[in-house]
Amino acid sequence: MKTGIDIVKISRIKDILDKNRNSFYRKIFTENEVRYIENKKGNSLTVAGLFACKEAVSKLLGTGIGTIGWKDIEILHTSKDKPYISLNQKLYSQLSLLNINSIEVSISHEDDYAIALSIGYMDEKKYQVLDEIKEILPKREKESHKGSYGRVGIIAGSKGMTGAAYLSSTAAIRSGSGLVYSIVPYEIADLMAIKLTEVIVKSYKDNDECLELLNGLDGLALGPGLGLDEDRKDLVRRILGKYDGPIVLDADGINAIDDYRILSNRNAPTVITPHPGELARLLNKSIEEIQEDRIYYSKYASDKYNVITVLKGYGTLVAYGDLIYKNHTGNPGMASAGSGDVLTGMIISFICQGIDPFRACKLATYCHGLAGDMAKDKKGEYGLIARDILENIPKAIKLIE
Repeated sequence: MKTGIDIVKISRIKDILDKNRNSFYRKIFTENEVRYIENKKGNSLTVAGLFACKEAVSKLLGTGIGTIGWKDIEILHTSKDKPYISLNQKLYSQLSLLNINSIEVSISHEDDYAIALSIGYMDEKKYQVLDEIKEILPKREKESHKGSYGRVGIIAGSKGMTGAAYLSSTAAIRSGSGLVYSIVPYEIADLMAIKLTEVIVKSYKDNDECLELLNGLDGLALGPGLGLDEDRKDLVRRILGKYDGPIVLDADGINAIDDYRILSNRNAPTVITPHPGELARLLNKSIEEIQEDRIYYSKYASDKYNVITVLKGYGTLVAYGDLIYKNHTGNPGMASAGSGDVLTGMIISFICQGIDPFRACKLATYCHGLAGDMAKDKKGEYGLIARDILENIPKAIKLIE
């Protein structure tokens, strides 16, 4: 473990408060911390304790106050008044660099001094979860049923590509959806019925029949392993033009589009999940250009086509309008066939459970990477496969919950 300690003379803090309380508050404390101080009647002992605690955490990190600012270190309190650190993205990233998995803090007072101690634990079996991720996952009601958590359609798979349909469908139900329908060509329906137990398999012989199967669904994932013949391209165009629910477009679903204006014309939420090569094709750029400025091109695609862009790869990005999220979970072992299909199923599952689409994409990318990290800790990076990620989705969600 690592430690940081600080001691502050209370009279020094009292002098500062007497001279310029408001500006001191604005510089040092978050809104939550100011409310806590005010509930304590602005007591200088309380202020000195919080001040010392922030200094102690900065010493634990080895940065001092600078790289990590005063307000990046937010100290909240439990109902029993025990202090704890509220994690934000900046602090989380710094902790990750130091391999610190959790922080405990303690504040004490003597007549003249406030003393704070911070301890950072480096247990590899523990994982930090960002507060901004925790708040996305909704609590489940005791009185609920399978229909309460979304009816998901997964239009995927073709001869030789049944794995993509299996992975995305299983990921959706592993992520909490109550009903998942794997909608596949009739040629592979019997095989999918054998591979899938909890997922309902629906088959179609032509595109008209496929469209009829979409009634009553809360959302669709479209594309994994679908194929790129003219019939499949026509199916993708027709679904994008007629289906009025949210769609997550992945893999062949993205590549099947010839005129991307069809995305802009949709009224319902659309998520695209390209890897850099697919986004390069979408924007008529080189892969090198995309990789040199991933944030810019993610936002550009989002603005141009009115979609949420999930640009996969190291530091997966989620972009929509002015909103941008960079994911920090995951590892190189996840760069294997089927990993993206799992992510697609997770995204549409969270959307169909009623989570705002942008926030659902944040939660899914974070949870996907966390499941991959859990798999890596057990099996290493070289032998990690997509099914290992699948197996760890419930554990990752449990940790977030």
